Amino acid sequence: MPLQLIFTSAPQGLTPGRSGYCTVARHRAVPDRLAQLLESLGTPHGLAGDATFTFRALEAAGRSWFVLSRFVARGLDYTQRDNRLAHHLIFSAEEAALLPPPAALAARWSGWQDEWAGAPAWLEGEDKPLRLGAYAPLSPATRWRELAGTGAKAAWLVNASGAAKVSLLNPPDTETVLRLFAESSALIGKAAWAAGFTTDARVTGGEGFLWSAHDGDGTALIDLALAADLPAPSGDLARQAAVGVAVARPAAAGASPAAPPKASGSAGVLVWIVGGALLLGAGAATIFLARPSTPEPAPAPVVVARPAPTPEETAQTDEILRANRALTEIQGLLEADDVLAAARLWSETSARSPRFVANYREQVLPRLLREFSASAVRAFSRRLDRPGITDAPRACQAIRTEAEEALRLGAQLKVPADQAWTLLRQLAERAGRLQTIDVRPVILVPGEWRGGSAGRDQPSQAEFALSRKAVDTLRTVVDAAGSTKNNSIAVRLRLLALASPHVRDEATPFLAGEIRRSSQTIWIESTPEPGRSPAIAIGLGGRRDVVALNFRDAEGLRADANRLLEISLPQGRRQCLALLGDVRSLQALDLGPGSLVLDADTGVIRAAAWAEPAVNAFVWAPGLVGLYPDGHEFPDNDLPSPRATRSLLETDLNRLERRQGPDAPSYESIDARRKLFQAGRLLEAGAPWTLRAVDADGKAGPALLELR
Repeated sequence: MPLQLIFTSAPQGLTPGRSGYCTVARHRAVPDRLAQLLESLGTPHGLAGDATFTFRALEAAGRSWFVLSRFVARGLDYTQRDNRLAHHLIFSAEEAALLPPPAALAARWSGWQDEWAGAPAWLEGEDKPLRLGAYAPLSPATRWRELAGTGAKAAWLVNASGAAKVSLLNPPDTETVLRLFAESSALIGKAAWAAGFTTDARVTGGEGFLWSAHDGDGTALIDLALAADLPAPSGDLARQAAVGVAVARPAAAGASPAAPPKASGSAGVLVWIVGGALLLGAGAATIFLARPSTPEPAPAPVVVARPAPTPEETAQTDEILRANRALTEIQGLLEADDVLAAARLWSETSARSPRFVANYREQVLPRLLREFSASAVRAFSRRLDRPGITDAPRACQAIRTEAEEALRLGAQLKVPADQAWTLLRQLAERAGRLQTIDVRPVILVPGEWRGGSAGRDQPSQAEFALSRKAVDTLRTVVDAAGSTKNNSIAVRLRLLALASPHVRDEATPFLAGEIRRSSQTIWIESTPEPGRSPAIAIGLGGRRDVVALNFRDAEGLRADANRLLEISLPQGRRQCLALLGDVRSLQALDLGPGSLVLDADTGVIRAAAWAEPAVNAFVWAPGLVGLYPDGHEFPDNDLPSPRATRSLLETDLNRLERRQGPDAPSYESIDARRKLFQAGRLLEAGAPWTLRAVDADGKAGPALLELR
């Protein structure tokens, strides 16, 4: 029977202790030093209606103790303070060796106190074990599967040596967090008693805990809101978590509590039960001692001599066991739609055991080949189609690596080259393409560079006049950054060559700079070197609105240059100016397949959710930006829009069919597009689609993006 200790934040009639908390219930066997340590934890939980659980190991009175704690808050006391309570269950190493994982104990025990209304007392009771409620089996990890798509992800919290140091962000309710911890604990056996945890690090802090919910002290972070999109771990522990097949493994050194001493009969370990009342140290106690019964002698074992197996028999037995275990795991992974993991396990096992292939080829391989591509496409699409993926190059790199590995594995298994296989190839290509994209807000300004220099190969200058729309947009950005006449804002600036929009550049460094303003003028300048003019200067207001650049060479004399000026603002905001000396040389960025979607009910064609930030990032100073099918005619009297419609595509096809002259498309190409249109395949009928800038007169400007 564990020891108990209960603290409260001094309810009515009780005097707080040294730390401001009152001990209202305590077992006599709790050492004073341990009580002091637990009192120092306080009663940190302050939200009514919920609870925070912690588990930790403490050293006191020359022994190790395992402490499972529950913190609650239940309204206000008579002083209008939070009426909070801390309830601690204290286990010895001998008791812990006989019990399920601490997180499961926390959820299964119904004796937790929510409030304390009486006077302080010694806890009294009978010599009996904890009464634990029913609990679903911890293996396979069903709650992890419901939350993250596969139970294999319970292995995120463990490694080969026991519990790993992990923090869970955006966790669900406390009950579910305990269940997640318990299912991960089941993978490491008694080593789970070395895994300290907290169900809310915002309340308790993350220091000293291996597993933390909500936050942690620099540990590995797992965002449970994205858990279904993250790749599952591999290995024996992950397979055990997914399918519930136990994997023999030693406990972590020093992690498992010591085994209990042997006891005679059915009474087990002797337990002291103390009764009476405690009023600041006064009271009497009665002690009861459980009497052990006399054990009956065990019958003598019957020894049967068996011949030792030959090495060949041992090897054959091991192979059969491995094959059966692998088959069970493969079937479990297939049921969980983790076909990639099942295929990897099939490939690994087949390489070790030709007999395995011969025995189970007809049972497993047809389903693997049939479902491989479609399952991989679903898995990678979930991760690539989410909004914000264009801002996550490392995630894109990981997806590309995994998709290419899936393609290699599929080729090895001779997966059919069907439509799903083609989509899988496209997803690998898209992940690689997204690594090179850096979506930034861009103001596109056509104009003319005016340059000057003291001579050939000498330093040069270049100026570019800004339009009124560009100036107004920049002023809005500066105002949002908090710049005033009395408050300069530190920024960073850099100048990039511009061939296509949204191209990632990690090589060109930023220059330090600032935003400062007077009553009439705003200056955005890089910090100049001693004796030199700023390399980058933007002036808004006063007598003119202009960008001025200073170069160490003759670069400033290029009148046809396209340059991108990037401004990095506080709080991570960015703004770019695309200064276009030659609009026609700007090349559209190909976003590739999957960047457009069709609403079949309305006939609206728009960018996919992951591609929308790239589409919506542009401000075209002379006009607006619109999405157009191949062969669209300009000037256009309609207002440009980043969404196209079925009627727009049909009108374009009618125009193309009537077009005459050398630039008219062939009859065959128009007929093919018309058939696609009539079949409802609008995306293909208009391909390639282009996001294009259009001026106020409907004339076509530069093509910015290609979408498919």
